[in-house]
Amino acid sequence: MKHYVTTLTDTEIQNMRELAKKRDAKKALFGAGRHGKLTSSSEESHFRGLVGEFAVAKFFGTQLDTAIHDDHGDEGFDVEVAGLRADIKVAAHPMAWKDPILKVPCGSWKDMTKLEKSQLFICCAFDVSTNRLKICGFVDVEELKASPQERMNLRGGGQGPLNYIVKKENLRDIDELR
Repeated sequence: MKHYVTTLTDTEIQNMRELAKKRDAKKALFGAGRHGKLTSSSEESHFRGLVGEFAVAKFFGTQLDTAIHDDHGDEGFDVEVAGLRADIKVAAHPMAWKDPILKVPCGSWKDMTKLEKSQLFICCAFDVSTNRLKICGFVDVEELKASPQERMNLRGGGQGPLNYIVKKENLRDIDELR
């Protein structure tokens, strides 16, 4: 399967860090999430997500949504791709670069509500040490819902949140959306 790799510039990284800080400032209203405790802070979770959103928007020649809403988070999706609403999922663990897995939370009513707002789910891997991001592939919402649900083990021990799991061999080529 073909994938797309880009290296973000220092300026792009700085811009994403500044936007992540602004998004994270709303945690007093909405709470802070660390996506299964995979990052050191909710701000870092925002940053990693933004890196993926930025790279996907750049790849498809569309705009990154930089809006910060006073009363809610995003619109339930991250970016429009080929006229479809896409949710971008980014993994930064070193194994994700070699063996990407799309994980989409599905264990709560909030997770399931968000699933109804996105039509595509795009899997990305981010190498923090080199600022490289790989767009690994995608599935549509029907393919996602037909995928197995699983709780992954957390690095610090214990079980993470319930996710739909799509392994790399079941991801579709990102060029199908061009």
